[in-house]
Amino acid sequence: MRNYSFRPLTEADLPLMRRWLDTAHVKVWWPAADKQIAVMEKDMNNPAMNMWVVSLINHPFAYLHDHDARAFGMPQYGDLPQGARAMASFVGENEFMGQGHSVGYIDAHIRRLRVKYPMVAVGPGTTDVQAISNYRKAGFANRRLATARDGRLVQVMTHL
Repeated sequence: MRNYSFRPLTEADLPLMRRWLDTAHVKVWWPAADKQIAVMEKDMNNPAMNMWVVSLINHPFAYLHDHDARAFGMPQYGDLPQGARAMASFVGENEFMGQGHSVGYIDAHIRRLRVKYPMVAVGPGTTDVQAISNYRKAGFANRRLATARDGRLVQVMTHL
């Protein structure tokens, strides 16, 4: 197991987030970088949201956030039990792609969350087969298909 570290996202990290959001592989699933940055800035002070920069040997390479699954009125998580967490993530650095890092840091973060929360959920787009595969490898199972607030069909997956 690799030694991933998680530190809270700060305003000083926003230029890094911008660079990552502008990469082709991130833009596909996290479009509209200006909007994403504005949401990150707004959510930095939201107690329901935890935002993390993921590093390996002090090299930041990914972003991850987790939040109370019911905090933002996201319909795909409406049936989850009280106290469930929802999370989303992306690898920002190209050289960390395809090496198992996504599964590794997601698994490490899940172990941290499961100490405090009864369930963790994700909702990748149904056509994001790589994310769905990575989440399965990290111990998630399909729960149901659902429509997100923006009309996209997502595969809700839970880690019990």
